[in-house]
Amino acid sequence: MSKILSVHLGDDLKNRWVQFCRQSGLTPSAAIRQVIVKLTNTAAGGMKPVSTQLPEPDQARVRIELRLSTSELSAIKATAEFEGVSPNQWIINLIRAWLTHQPQFGMVELRALGESNSRLLAIGRNLNQIARQANFDRRAADRLTKEHIDAVHQVIASHTKEVTMVMRANLDRWVLK
Repeated sequence: MSKILSVHLGDDLKNRWVQFCRQSGLTPSAAIRQVIVKLTNTAAGGMKPVSTQLPEPDQARVRIELRLSTSELSAIKATAEFEGVSPNQWIINLIRAWLTHQPQFGMVELRALGESNSRLLAIGRNLNQIARQANFDRRAADRLTKEHIDAVHQVIASHTKEVTMVMRANLDRWVLK
């Protein structure tokens, strides 16, 4: 049996899927893999996600030792290198993803999210400049209201905060409830 899944989505659904994946910071393949895993786990009575809260920075860490076969360690090292993280971080990400049912991002994804946030913050600053200019120039104010700019700015600020929390959750260690 082939390990490849091919699905005809049509233009509209494909475009919406690609847009969703971009907004989620995932590749289409990674996102569909997560959907399939979640659906098959749910159908099989899978484990419920553990809720999390971000810890205080000085929280003590507990060390655990794993005994792996040589082939398991080799596979983990290869996978971790491919994803741009250390083997230790890959294992932590695996455990977090299993416990919380939330995606764990590698350094490539975190860099992309950080870049996205930087661009959104720049757009927000530009919107503030436009709003100030519209307050001084009545012709611009006729075309563009402060409410329009504030609404867009609020959406950007909300998204930026959400992305920051996702990034922090991937970088910080969690407290599981």
